[in-house]
Amino acid sequence: MAVLTIGRTQFDVDAVLFDKDGTLLNFGDLWTGWFEALLDRVEQCIPATVRLDRDTLRQWVGVEPTTGLWDPTGPLTIGSIDDIAAIVGLHLYQQNIPWNDSTQWIGESLEFLQEGFDWANNVTPVGGLLRFLTSCHQADIKMAVVTSDNTVSASRQLEHLGVHGFFPVILGHDLVVRGKPFPDMALQACRQLQVAPERTLIFGDSNGDMAMGRAAGLSAGVGVCAGPHLSGDHLGLAAAFIRHYDEVQVTAIPASGL
Repeated sequence: MAVLTIGRTQFDVDAVLFDKDGTLLNFGDLWTGWFEALLDRVEQCIPATVRLDRDTLRQWVGVEPTTGLWDPTGPLTIGSIDDIAAIVGLHLYQQNIPWNDSTQWIGESLEFLQEGFDWANNVTPVGGLLRFLTSCHQADIKMAVVTSDNTVSASRQLEHLGVHGFFPVILGHDLVVRGKPFPDMALQACRQLQVAPERTLIFGDSNGDMAMGRAAGLSAGVGVCAGPHLSGDHLGLAAAFIRHYDEVQVTAIPASGL
């Protein structure tokens, strides 16, 4: 058992679940660049007569074309890779590209990026992350990752961050029937960690994370607003929110103190 303190709010917990993108790693450093790399690769696959309207696609996934700032409620932020593939596929279909061709080219582009994208230099931790995870580990708090990314990709990115070893459980959307905001992923993580949902806290950067936590009966949700342009207004279901993990104090409670 441990107590996490954020400002004047305290949470008694046995376990903590984390979203990945925007929660453990900085969203803008990775995913806006990844999306541009995806479009670059798709352009190499499609016929020369077909033009990608990049500004339109950026808007469709929730990235402001001129500033590159992302919408915390948009598809790129809270959707899955499959969602992004469908959006790009629809754009091609509107230009008379058969759906089977567009999905093949996008699928091949995604496979290429798995190995061809410079993950190591684009995956950066949210401020204070390593100190916080170390403090949680020392306080015997169990930890898991629950992400809309796929599990293999998530595991690789956590390795690049150097934090993979903190998480005995890593769940992507591919391991559950229903993704966020449904409770499936959070409940499965609690089962695998062997902890009670009501003794478990979730950190996430979207209201979908908070809604999943509520639906699963978790103790509370903490919003993470690492992007400097984010106000936190999109996290209406969060019990508290932080901009970096140095704002969280971890206090271990010895068994004799129960």
